[in-house]
Amino acid sequence: MVLPLLLCALWLGPQQTPSNLQAEKVVAAAIAKMGGDLYLQVNQRSGNGHLYTFNSSGQLSNPGTRFWAFYRFPFDERIELTKKRNVIYIYADGKGYEITYKGVAPMLRRQLRQYQILAHHSLDLILKTWARDPQTLMLDQGLTSFDQEQVESVFFTTPSGDSATVDFSLTTHLPLRVRWRQNDPETGGHYIDSVIYGNWARVGGIETPFSLDHYEGPQRVDQRYFDHVTFAPFPDSLFLPKPLH
Repeated sequence: MVLPLLLCALWLGPQQTPSNLQAEKVVAAAIAKMGGDLYLQVNQRSGNGHLYTFNSSGQLSNPGTRFWAFYRFPFDERIELTKKRNVIYIYADGKGYEITYKGVAPMLRRQLRQYQILAHHSLDLILKTWARDPQTLMLDQGLTSFDQEQVESVFFTTPSGDSATVDFSLTTHLPLRVRWRQNDPETGGHYIDSVIYGNWARVGGIETPFSLDHYEGPQRVDQRYFDHVTFAPFPDSLFLPKPLH
């Protein structure tokens, strides 16, 4: 029995074309620049800095808040806010918690969903999981400009249907932006969600972005600006929702 050509293609994985090959070359160069196997293998990152939020006019809505963040690849994070570190958000095992002096409370469903969308389109997930899956389709979209810099864009589509575009600097090979199409449940329309990665510096042999700007369409929503980042291990107990002492 002769299998249909489409089924054969699915079994064999994405067909190699000049666009596929160029995309793989761009991604490989980026991973090598970021630290190669060292970057791919590290699964914990922590740091502290300032968190800024912006209003609908694009202006700062507050003078900034101190934060401490602990990230465990691929989806878990603990964020502590204020100088006293007495407002804590934990995202772990698909659940979310808010911890204040009032105790531990489940996170609002909308807030948890927003975090999960970001986590499922993070740069780490794309480079460490999507790009390493032979069934992920990667297409080079050619050269363009972003933030006064020439970039080469690669479009990713996973076997499960997730997709995103990453813009890589043509000069440094570092990824500068991740963007993806996001549906708006309130209006029924859609917009382009994006995260811009900047202020790169080498930490422990790994190129690391010290600023992350999140945009919903043209509107900047928030910015994390790190003063310090480390890849030193920390205990998994940080992701347990415990009341403040």
